[in-house]
Amino acid sequence: MNPFTKHPREVGLNYFQHFAFAFYVQFKLILAIVACFVHAFFPFLFTTTASTIISKLDRKIAHRKEQEEEY
Repeated sequence: MNPFTKHPREVGLNYFQHFAFAFYVQFKLILAIVACFVHAFFPFLFTTTASTIISKLDRKIAHRKEQEEEY
């Protein structure tokens, strides 16, 4: 079995769909990191940005897992 397609197939995606979703998650996490970095210096900025991003990602990933279990 091809290691590039095994996991994507296991989660009901093709290689490019999995790539796009992983890239989306990575982009959102980078935004959260930047917000945390700025917040560390200026605590009055981005007070909930990182936690909001992470919560939304958690729900999105959990929803994908639920869809996967339906198949």
